[in-house]
Amino acid sequence: MKKYTPATFPFTSNYIDVSDTTIHFIDVIDKIESDATFLFIHGNPTSSYIWRNIIPYLIPLGRCIALDLVGFGKSGKPNIDFTFQDHIKYVNGFINKLELKNIVLVVHDWGGAIGFNYAMNNPKNVRGIVFMETFCKPMEWDKLNFLARWIFKKFRNPVKGQKWNGKYNLFLRFILPISIIQKLSKEERNIYFEPFKKLENRRPIIKFPQELPFKNENTPNNKIATDYYEFLKRSEIPKLLLYAKPGVQIREKEVELYKSEFPKLTTTFIGKGKHYIQEDQPDNIGEAIAQWYVKKFNNIEKLI
Repeated sequence: MKKYTPATFPFTSNYIDVSDTTIHFIDVIDKIESDATFLFIHGNPTSSYIWRNIIPYLIPLGRCIALDLVGFGKSGKPNIDFTFQDHIKYVNGFINKLELKNIVLVVHDWGGAIGFNYAMNNPKNVRGIVFMETFCKPMEWDKLNFLARWIFKKFRNPVKGQKWNGKYNLFLRFILPISIIQKLSKEERNIYFEPFKKLENRRPIIKFPQELPFKNENTPNNKIATDYYEFLKRSEIPKLLLYAKPGVQIREKEVELYKSEFPKLTTTFIGKGKHYIQEDQPDNIGEAIAQWYVKKFNNIEKLI
C-alpha cells in the first residue's frame, strides 16, 4: 500500500475541546455500513502520525480515529503535570465527548496502559483490543537489559530526567531513532520533533518515564497496571497481540506468557522491529489487524 510522507499526509486535522485544553485527532470514515470505531492511541514521544500508514487498511472496516495525547502532536499543552492519570482523564473525556461506541482499541506503548484502563472500566463499549509493544502488567527492573535499566533509572530521577529529556531532549534524539530499524527521513523526524522544539513543551516526555509502573512499588500507577492485568486475564473481549523480533517490551517470552493467560487472544508475528514497530512494519500491522477483525467479526465482504 502507498506510503504517506509528511507532504502527502492525506488526513484532515480535527480539534475538540476537552476539559481545559484542545485535543487534535484524525477522523476517517468511509461510506460503509459499519458501527465499529478503531481508536488508535500512541505513546511516548510520538503522536497520531505514527499510525499514518496503518489507518488505510482499516478504513474499509469502520471509522478510524487517531488522537494526539495532551502535550503531544498538535494537541494542547495545558498547565498540568502530565501524569498517567491525567492522560486517562483526557482520553476518557475525548471518548465521551465524541460519544464513541463499539470501540476497537489499537494501542502502543503508553497508549496500551491508557487503553487497557479504559477497557477495564468500560468493557461493554470495547469490541476488541489490538496491542503491540506495550506493558500489560507492572514492569520489572530485572527484566530490562543493562542499558535500558541504566537509562530509565536516570530518566526517572527528577533532576537527571529534567536534564536528559528536557535540556538534551534525549528521548527524541536517542531513544526514538535507536528503537526503529528503518531510518526516519528528515521530514518524518521533523514531524516528531516539532511539538517539542521549546524546552517548556517537553514536560510530557520528561514525565512519562517517571510514571512507569514497576512491580513491588507502592504507587497508584502500579495498582492501575496490576488491576488491568487481572482484567486482561479474565476478559472475554477478543484481543490481538502483534509482535516483532527482536522487540523491546514484548518479546517471545511475553508472547508465550500472554498466550497462556489472556482469553480470546490471537498472536501475530509481523516481522523485524524494535519498539516503534509502526515505522518498521506498517503494512504487516495493517494487514494483520484487518484480517483478524474480518475473521472475528465476520466482515469479509468489507475487504472484497
